[in-house]
Amino acid sequence: MNIKKSVIALIAAASFSAALVPNFVAHAQTIQTVTTVETVLNFAKLSTIAAPTTGTIAIVKKTNGSTVLRLQNLKTEVGPDLHVYLYAAALPSKDSKPAEVKAAKYLDLGKLPAPFSGFYEYKIPAGTDLAAYKSAIIWCDLAGVTFGGATLN
Repeated sequence: MNIKKSVIALIAAASFSAALVPNFVAHAQTIQTVTTVETVLNFAKLSTIAAPTTGTIAIVKKTNGSTVLRLQNLKTEVGPDLHVYLYAAALPSKDSKPAEVKAAKYLDLGKLPAPFSGFYEYKIPAGTDLAAYKSAIIWCDLAGVTFGGATLN
């Protein structure tokens, strides 16, 4: 007898919800989505130089015309005063002296804030000649070492 009442209650509930669906559909609004198309100008895998560093780097032309450097799935060691540079020379070695690294042309895109992992995006100034840069590096200004980097194509 309890099973019969439960089945009847279930049928009644289903009928009640079915009655509400047409009313809901009648008042539904159309949701439009906008697809943004961005152009990836460069993509490379980050590698370790003086500190364990993984992730990818992408230079992207956004739909608004601006260009950005993206660090994606980044993971590097905690460090003081880390910066992201576009770098005109090949990747520095682990043993490169700070003066040698700083002697090459570079563009400081900004500090790398904690937690030193995840997704970061840096605006590249308009008019920057990207062909002048061979790599991108994560530089620790205080310690004078390159944590990691990627060669640009």
